[in-house]
Amino acid sequence: MSNETSKAYKDAIDDILRQREKVAHLQEGIKEAVKVIAERFDQKPAQVNKVIAMVEKEREKGGVVEEHHQLLDQVESIILQGL
Repeated sequence: MSNETSKAYKDAIDDILRQREKVAHLQEGIKEAVKVIAERFDQKPAQVNKVIAMVEKEREKGGVVEEHHQLLDQVESIILQGL
């Protein structure tokens, strides 16, 4: 690699590393926000994350909530039959 190419490569790598640092900082902020929401609404952070994931999937492709309703209906049916 020429010196000019090496410098461009190093600069590109440094740029990606800075971006990753920003992403890590944002992820930490999201994690803290989830904790605050969980405490405020008396839930566990894992539960809040599940809700967020479902909302994301529903917004992306739809039908996720309906699919979960159907699964819960099946579980309920099985449980009631077993009683």
